[in-house]
Amino acid sequence: MKYPYVIIDNDQKIADSIQISLEDQPDYICTGIAKDEHDALDLILERRPRIVFLEPEVPGIHCDKTQYNLMTELAKYMSRLPEFIVITKTSDYAIEGIRNRILDYILKPFNKGQINRTLMRFVKDFDQVEDNTLCFKSYGDYRFVDVDEILYLKADNNTTDFMMSNGNKVEAFKTLKHFQHLLPDHFVRIHNSYIINTHYVSRIHFGKAKCAIKNTDDLIPFSKSYKNNVEEIKDTLAKKSLIYI
Repeated sequence: MKYPYVIIDNDQKIADSIQISLEDQPDYICTGIAKDEHDALDLILERRPRIVFLEPEVPGIHCDKTQYNLMTELAKYMSRLPEFIVITKTSDYAIEGIRNRILDYILKPFNKGQINRTLMRFVKDFDQVEDNTLCFKSYGDYRFVDVDEILYLKADNNTTDFMMSNGNKVEAFKTLKHFQHLLPDHFVRIHNSYIINTHYVSRIHFGKAKCAIKNTDDLIPFSKSYKNNVEEIKDTLAKKSLIYI
């Protein structure tokens, strides 16, 4: 299970310390850092992290410090917010943090053990419902896509096309590599240009090096360098089959 997180702090040393604390935990992936509320709002809506490390004293949109206004702004666009971990030098925001149901409140300076204990509690208490929505932002336009409706991703130079089950195509202005470790585990890279949703695989033809996608005529090529991934897809689907002939 992958847990993308973002850091909201205008102190680069603190942001670096948080990432260093998590460098031994490959399931936690930093997908961005913002230094004020305005950039944090855009970052969270675009990246849809599971966890937000927040310094409440970063500059706000409507006031000198964001405090918990960022959570209020996010609630206008998101039905379920990420889990917030506040890391700050003062206890002044603790009571308000409890009211906003934050995951934890950690005082600076912090240590690696404090971060790890908080994340262990996150996995135990909060990792029951997985967010299945991606947000694509383009010049103030926010488009929300259900992960379960994605058939496959196709690289197109420095952008990525998301091919949807309804026949639509959604363009994201990020590379395919950017999404490789952010999507659920059933999204598997099989080619330099393709990541497929294995839930939609209906056939794997090793002779032609192609994967067929359910309810479409699309045949997705796979390359020798990703053949092991395709073998794993085949084994997983075979194990789930009612009858293996």
